[in-house]
Amino acid sequence: MVPVERVFAREFSAARQTADGRILVTPSGACCRRLFIVGALTERLGSGDLVHARVADPTGVFLVTADWHNPDALDTLRCIDPPAFVAVTGRPVFSGSGDGVCATLDAEAVRVADRGARDTWVLATAAATLDRLEALRDGRGEPAAILEMVRAAVETVRETPSPVGIAPRTLPEVMLDALQRMGGGSRGIGVDDAVAAGVRSGLTAGEARAALEELLADGECYQPVDGTIKLI
Repeated sequence: MVPVERVFAREFSAARQTADGRILVTPSGACCRRLFIVGALTERLGSGDLVHARVADPTGVFLVTADWHNPDALDTLRCIDPPAFVAVTGRPVFSGSGDGVCATLDAEAVRVADRGARDTWVLATAAATLDRLEALRDGRGEPAAILEMVRAAVETVRETPSPVGIAPRTLPEVMLDALQRMGGGSRGIGVDDAVAAGVRSGLTAGEARAALEELLADGECYQPVDGTIKLI
């Protein structure tokens, strides 16, 4: 399993390729083979088998793509309308060379997040960045600029109370709650609309479809006609 790094958008945009062109290395020393980011989806373009998106963190913007190679990520991203907080795991894809390199993130997994998840990611990413700077200890890069970036990012985090213990819900429970909020009236709910509702509740598109199948099998809902879901 390739380890997942956490880096801020500004540092990711300043990453450079290694001599063999296989890895992006950031100014603080992160080797970007895979990334995990949480930020605000501000723009989504495209349809079909290719979607482009912009995901902002407190320091800048990640350019994200999703395509047919990762269909669940593609379907999930198509269901999320900006603005919305999202969590994305993906692999960097880069073009150009030297100072002209352009890095984007090829999404492997996408799901809806919230402000709390974004703030948690900011704090974890700040800690990881400081740890990398401490490990370098040789004066490379621009530590003062990176430290200022980290400080500014952490200042965007809201103070929130510690979470209390809440029993986790199963995927069908999340899906059922999403369907109940939609209602659907006498005609029921289109399957695609139901999947989109599951995505807005934090599921991936694949999880939403699997949860629908479980709800149908358990008799919580049925299909009056093909392509339509109706609650019992």
